[in-house]
Amino acid sequence: MNPQSSGLVLGAIGVIIFSLTMPVTKMAMADDVLSAWFVWSGRTVLGAAAGIVYPIATRAPLPPRAAWWPLLGATTGVVFGWPLLNTLALQTVPSSHAAVVNGILPLATAVIGAWLNRERLSRGFWACAVAGTLLVCGYAWWRARGELHAADALMLIGVLFGGLGYASGAIATRYMSGPQAISWALILGLPGTLALTFWSAPAAPASASVQAWAAFAYLGLMSQWIGFFFWYRGLARGGIARVSQVQLMQLFFTLAFAALLLRESIEPAMFVVALLTVALIALGRKLPQVRAK
Repeated sequence: MNPQSSGLVLGAIGVIIFSLTMPVTKMAMADDVLSAWFVWSGRTVLGAAAGIVYPIATRAPLPPRAAWWPLLGATTGVVFGWPLLNTLALQTVPSSHAAVVNGILPLATAVIGAWLNRERLSRGFWACAVAGTLLVCGYAWWRARGELHAADALMLIGVLFGGLGYASGAIATRYMSGPQAISWALILGLPGTLALTFWSAPAAPASASVQAWAAFAYLGLMSQWIGFFFWYRGLARGGIARVSQVQLMQLFFTLAFAALLLRESIEPAMFVVALLTVALIALGRKLPQVRAK
């Protein structure tokens, strides 16, 4: 399997893991025992705990000097910015609506990744990226019946942070493995997230349901840690701009999981739009990645 194809496969596995994040976040906060601040900060601390063990167990060396700036970008984006702002937004909007705004995350990742890597992408590639993003956002916006929420601003800002974190983490994997990259990103953020976890900890943890704690554990170990093993490696192998377009499918996976876990309604039209999205991703793969001078 060539690097682009393997990168897409790895990226798709990461996307499936991430697709559960929004429905599972709603589940973690369903009892009103675990606050949004605790769900966010606690999940990052849980991921950081696993992240501390990983480099010790694998005897991995410290990151080289060139990796620290990309790691800081990953910490800013996917440890603080994106998960915090989306968790706060999910207090007031359903996971299906949250998928509307996050539908533009692939484009944000591609744009920021191209900027960081000084890539010059073909007009055809950008046409596919923009068309796919408009397709999924338009469908989800129609599904939400055009409602506007104050939380949309939080999620829009979060999308920018997410794009920065994804692209920066992929750059960091040039110097280390994907597991090492997300582990160090979580460790860098630990002083702040640990303090906020203690500040926002529930007064009566035992009053939260088993389902809420199970959801919390998934967020910390899968969404915040293991998912990035696949995602960062996929971006590094297949190219940030190209593999990031696999995120277009995350919306539909999220809607499917929301229907299964939260019993949210789902329309047959979703599958039609999903097929069109896959076609755009396939077309984008075949177009030249660097525009001729």
